[in-house]
Amino acid sequence: MKDLFSVNGPITRALTKIGNVMIISVIWFVTSIPIITIGASTTALYYTVVKCIRMNRGYMIKEYFKSWKQNFFKATVMTLLLLVICLFLLTWMSTLGASLEDIITNGMRSAFKDKSEQLVELYMVCGIVLVIVGMLFTYMFPLLSRLDISTMQIIFMSFVLAIRYIYFSVLLLVILYGFVLFVKVMPPAIILAPGCWAYMSSFLIEKAMKKYLPVPEEGQDAWWVGL
Repeated sequence: MKDLFSVNGPITRALTKIGNVMIISVIWFVTSIPIITIGASTTALYYTVVKCIRMNRGYMIKEYFKSWKQNFFKATVMTLLLLVICLFLLTWMSTLGASLEDIITNGMRSAFKDKSEQLVELYMVCGIVLVIVGMLFTYMFPLLSRLDISTMQIIFMSFVLAIRYIYFSVLLLVILYGFVLFVKVMPPAIILAPGCWAYMSSFLIEKAMKKYLPVPEEGQDAWWVGL
């Protein structure tokens, strides 16, 4: 019983992790306020959660801002690209949905039947592309946090991982959507949700990325080995 509540006991370690997740989530929220910095913040969040919270290496706040600054440019480019694509798809889906609603209101007369089928097909295509974009999001910033490669290579590798590990990708998307919905229903959860998302997702993402990470050089601090 004494060991259970000791400084190095499981309860103390668990509470420490929860506290660290809360701190890093608040930092992520503050550094994401400009919106376009969400990518840099998410990259730093993932890197810090895996290295400092899961592997107990380094100093959390120091590692966060080191990663944030180091990956700011590439992360911001990818963020703007994702925002433009999502905005376009959502706007188009909204327009298609309004057109379909008008056709349904007109009683699906035969004159509108062919057009309605085309609109439904386009709506589905937009939805599928949006899902793929969501899957890419779950891999892009974790990859950026660990690999020093070009933006296009990051996007390509994210697409490869999303397809190759499709079951992981679907589960990661469900986890992401679940946390977004949770925060939407309960906004104060934002002080915990980002870190929890990164922590939970990392178990799947690290397995998917393992084959693509470089072999550590002699003397290198390969803190990720053993994940």
